[in-house]
Amino acid sequence: MLLAALAAALLIALLAFSHAGGTQWKEAVHGMPAPALLICCVVLPLTGFPVTVLLVAVGARFGVTAGLGITALTITIHLCASYPLAGLLRRPVVRLLDSAGWQLPTLDRGTAWTFALWLALAPGLSYALKNYTSPLAGVPFRVFFPIYLPVHLATSIIGLMLGGATMDFSWPLAAGLLVYAVVLCMLSRQLFLRLREKHPAPAATHA
Repeated sequence: MLLAALAAALLIALLAFSHAGGTQWKEAVHGMPAPALLICCVVLPLTGFPVTVLLVAVGARFGVTAGLGITALTITIHLCASYPLAGLLRRPVVRLLDSAGWQLPTLDRGTAWTFALWLALAPGLSYALKNYTSPLAGVPFRVFFPIYLPVHLATSIIGLMLGGATMDFSWPLAAGLLVYAVVLCMLSRQLFLRLREKHPAPAATHA
């Protein structure tokens, strides 16, 4: 029911946008300096800025195909940068958690893979939070990168398609966007629930 409501709301929003305000948006998109947008896409997600906003802008400015290539590159940069940044933040984060009576989970080789996949698929968590939490929990980069890259790339297609739809609305594009979003949400939720049932993620323990 929730997915159907979200799909209907998205379709209504696209239809309303295509009939009101679309011209101003298209002019603004074409006026975006490409280098500035690319710099924003590289830097802002590392600070916690909502990545969906940038994906919509990239999809509108460059199209879905080129936008997917740009997104793959920026996700790679984010993952390679967030891992060492999380290492720098580990001590203050540990002190903060200790003061609150919490500890980061302790992972071995088996649970590191499970925890990373569980977190990557977790619905509702921000892009930056996911990227920093796994390294803080001690997930090795050789596990972190190959799990996060395809998951982030798959979910990014929704934002790119939405951006493309705002520039050139068509019923096939809208239908494709809605079907992809619903299928991806259902699949991610199912995988997340099955993973949680079979391999519960290590929970933070009270001090």
